[in-house]
Amino acid sequence: MPDDQVVELHGNATYARCLDCGLRHEILPIRTAFLNDGVLPVCDSCGGTVKSATISFGQAMPQGAMARAEQATLAGDLFLAIGSSLVVYPAAAFPVVAKRNGAQLVILNRDPTDLDDHADLVLHDEIGPVLSSATGVN
Repeated sequence: MPDDQVVELHGNATYARCLDCGLRHEILPIRTAFLNDGVLPVCDSCGGTVKSATISFGQAMPQGAMARAEQATLAGDLFLAIGSSLVVYPAAAFPVVAKRNGAQLVILNRDPTDLDDHADLVLHDEIGPVLSSATGVN
C-alpha cells in the first residue's frame, strides 16, 4: 500500500519528532545516544524535547490524520480493525462510525473486544499467521 494511503493515527515508532517545533529526527542515533549516556534527546533546531513520533496518553491526536481517517471511514464499504483492543478513543470510534455508515466490519485481534458483537466477521487469532495465510506470503 502506498505511504500516502496510510493514516498513522497514533504515530510511528520508526522515527522521532521534536515536541516543540515538530522537526523529524531519525530514531537510531537518538536511541543509541540515549542508551550510551542516558541523556534525553534535544532538537538540533530549537532545543526542544525529542521523543518517538508516537502519540502518548495525554497528547492531542493529530488533527490532520484524524480528519483523513474520518473521511476514509465514511467513504469505505469495508473496515478492517486489526490488532486493536478498540478501547482507546477517539480512534476506537471509527469502526462504529463505519458500521453505522453501511460498511462491513471485520475485527482481527487475538483477544475479544467490546465491538465484536457489532462486527460482520470476528477472528480471534494471531495477526501475523492469519494475514500471511490470507496473502499466501510466509
